[in-house]
Amino acid sequence: MAKSLALTIILAVILAGVGHIYLGYKKRGIIIFIARIAIWLAIFWLVPFPFGWIIGPIVGGGFWVWQLIDVMRLYNKMKSGQTQTTEFKK
Repeated sequence: MAKSLALTIILAVILAGVGHIYLGYKKRGIIIFIARIAIWLAIFWLVPFPFGWIIGPIVGGGFWVWQLIDVMRLYNKMKSGQTQTTEFKK
């Protein structure tokens, strides 16, 4: 079944890891989703109040941008017909 790049990006923007799951990279998507929650909780619990507002967007935003780049890379790899040989596939 053909996957939509627009839907893939929308899902990844709304919730980290869901775009990966949509593409069929279920384990990878779940790991990314859990990592995003762990990053949010770690910053919330471990970084004092005023600094959390600075560090949170930097670390969380960087991770969010990385997962967007990764999902687009995986989409392009699938679109070009390259096979995936890593253990993260499904």
